[in-house]
Amino acid sequence: MISIRRSRTIVLLVLLISLILLVYRGHFRWLHHAFTAAPSGTSADGIPPSPFQPGLIEFWDPTSRALVEAKPDCSLPTEPIEAPLNEFASLEKGFDIRPDLLKVSQQDVGKIRDAHARFVAQIPELAQKLPYATGTQGIVVAASGALLPVFLVSLKMLRRTGSMLPVELFMESKSNYEKEICEIVLPPMNATCMILSEILEAVPQRLKMSGYQLKALALAFSSFDDVLLLDADNLPVEQPENLLDSEPFLSKGFVSWPDHWANTASPKFYEISLQPIPPTSERAASEAGQLLLSKSKHASTLLLTLYYNYHGPSHYYKLLSQSPAGQGGRETDKETYLAAAMSLNASFHTVTTAVEILGYTQVHDSQFKEAGKVQHSPEDDYGKNVLHNPEIKKARPSFLHANTHKLDASEMHEIFNNVIRSQRMWGGTTEMVARFGRDLEKQVWAETLYTGCHLEHAFSAWENKTNVCKKIGRVYKFLYN
Repeated sequence: MISIRRSRTIVLLVLLISLILLVYRGHFRWLHHAFTAAPSGTSADGIPPSPFQPGLIEFWDPTSRALVEAKPDCSLPTEPIEAPLNEFASLEKGFDIRPDLLKVSQQDVGKIRDAHARFVAQIPELAQKLPYATGTQGIVVAASGALLPVFLVSLKMLRRTGSMLPVELFMESKSNYEKEICEIVLPPMNATCMILSEILEAVPQRLKMSGYQLKALALAFSSFDDVLLLDADNLPVEQPENLLDSEPFLSKGFVSWPDHWANTASPKFYEISLQPIPPTSERAASEAGQLLLSKSKHASTLLLTLYYNYHGPSHYYKLLSQSPAGQGGRETDKETYLAAAMSLNASFHTVTTAVEILGYTQVHDSQFKEAGKVQHSPEDDYGKNVLHNPEIKKARPSFLHANTHKLDASEMHEIFNNVIRSQRMWGGTTEMVARFGRDLEKQVWAETLYTGCHLEHAFSAWENKTNVCKKIGRVYKFLYN
């Protein structure tokens, strides 16, 4: 009898506990919801983790610490300066009048030089930690927000060349992540969204970097060995594989392209980096809309590039340009890549074939207006100007940097009507076919139309835009009926 009563008591106790747990879960589930792990490897906010290389945090932890510890112990003058712009092609050989506008005392030059030397001393150890997938090739772009529609046009033009290179698209933080673009639109085109803050916020230093600085970060955090760093508004007009699989990249591991202007770096930069001051006629300023870099050959160059960009807004952008920052200024990342290679006496090739300006003639005053820059094949440039191959008469085009009018379908209707004034922006059909082998401008308008119509409601930047497809459709119909 006692055994039966004991069994009933145990059963009742189990039922009572079960009832309490059921009520507890029903009423207090909200206490636990925020801490529930998301399924399938996604975070609680539904954003999947970026496929970074293993070991990247172990690289970035000491690197971020070294960047902070090697901060120059002085500030640069804040007075506005602007070195004169001289067309590089107009300089006579040996022209060496380099403007010295940045008023920095020799004592402060010494402080900046000492900080530079402290970081350079750590580069060999840090470079050994840089993770990447050996032997891989790929394209890296840093873009988000309003640049996403522009990037989509560039990506579609890349795929028109027949290139199948993987693309990593870097965004600053999870707030820039766009689910439809990153999870539906990009994967079929072999492109992946990567969130920089996942690494930046995973180490104690938590460095704040933005704007132009993100390009160097994207280059460092990418998984590829051989990298084409590309601006979102830059259009490949041939397969980039051709450039990665040929000289001079195979031997040099670093290729940069020229701007229209002469270099205006301060003489003090060369004092700081312990280099002889080069004549301004030695090479043009850099146009960093595209860059080729091999990590297996240039890990050290990449580390110093990170240093120049982390301390860029405070020191190196001004040292390398002597120009005002902001819209239209030259105070950007563009000189930091080649400057790093030169500072370390590393191998590199700078394309010497001049950048070619494309544009249109204004209807109302017959003035020529720039609308894009053509950059040429380093393979042809190297063969013609270094190896002196007589069979190469002219370097073929490799990129068209459409940096004047961003190829944003939501804005191109207004630009076409009010700025370009209802005409083509890069020249006539015959001229296009002669230069690129096809009507490149028509293809670009077609991809802009595709983006505006098929992805009209996909971009957060277009949230308050109306009739995007209808408006860009009118432009295309006007041009190509």
